[in-house]
Amino acid sequence: MISERGKRKLIYNDQLFYWFVKLDEDYGIPYLHIISDDRRLCLVYRVNQISDEFIHPKISVLQSNRLKKGLYCFFSPIADEFISTHNVRAILNWHEQQDENLEPIEVRVVANPFEDIDFKDGCVTHIETDFSRDSLREDMLQVIYPKGYLLDVGWYGASEGFIVSIIYNQDWENPIRKTGKSIFNLNEAVVKAIEIIGKLMINE
Repeated sequence: MISERGKRKLIYNDQLFYWFVKLDEDYGIPYLHIISDDRRLCLVYRVNQISDEFIHPKISVLQSNRLKKGLYCFFSPIADEFISTHNVRAILNWHEQQDENLEPIEVRVVANPFEDIDFKDGCVTHIETDFSRDSLREDMLQVIYPKGYLLDVGWYGASEGFIVSIIYNQDWENPIRKTGKSIFNLNEAVVKAIEIIGKLMINE
């Protein structure tokens, strides 16, 4: 049994689950936690992934009799700006529908998240290769693209992490796309930003 304090209950497939939302201590990001009463299932899902154009929704499996411990892509995206029992049921449905042989995503901790990125039509005007704590700064990456687009990445401290911005016509006050990321998903976010810029240039 687990403590009920601060947790909500849900019956799913005749089993009792507890769920709650808790802020990450380092970044202040809300995470949904779903735990079965017998502790045999524990899932963690970052809230409001649907609004993040830079990263495909993911879910962490911390304990499961069905899946290996690790990080998985979450299909199909759900409206998760606000968490309700509907969201919790959708996540539990996802878990039940997964093949037991499904492998978690390999999370690689790389020394340089910009390494091996194809910047397509962009002209790299600045790029940092040292990601040690003392070398992080607001100017980590800048890539200029045709038709007035610019990709910028900067470090803004532990509370905000790396900020990936897409700028149009040098309007730095109003980025057309912007997201904060940790070093673990920075590579994916930059690759997605390049894809977004490519689509924006085509649609002009």
